[in-house]
Amino acid sequence: MSEPKPTTADVAADFTALWLTGEFRAAGEKYWADDVVSMEPRALADGTAAESRGIEAVRSKNLRWCSTHGIEDLSIDGPFVTGDHFVLFADMLIAHAGQRTPHSEIAVFVVRDGRIVEERFFYE
Repeated sequence: MSEPKPTTADVAADFTALWLTGEFRAAGEKYWADDVVSMEPRALADGTAAESRGIEAVRSKNLRWCSTHGIEDLSIDGPFVTGDHFVLFADMLIAHAGQRTPHSEIAVFVVRDGRIVEERFFYE
């Protein structure tokens, strides 16, 4: 008999715990669905489109960002779980190109069959 798929609350709790230990890539790899969609408010400065579709595109986006940015401080409110969604309110200090910049964002995730099928980030 196969193991039951994690609930949205299970995914949210573990995903958040991984983020809090700095394991951003591991969190994604553990929970992204093959058809995951990742959305930013606009295209990124490195040329990454505002919307990435499919696990390979999302992996690439994540790798590019993580290879040029560091998070020196992170606090998270949440996860807040409703139905198949969970939300994180994140405040962080980002190190990039010799600068340290405070950054706040809201991250909304949609879970299907124990996997994240959509992630959407809101920030200025």
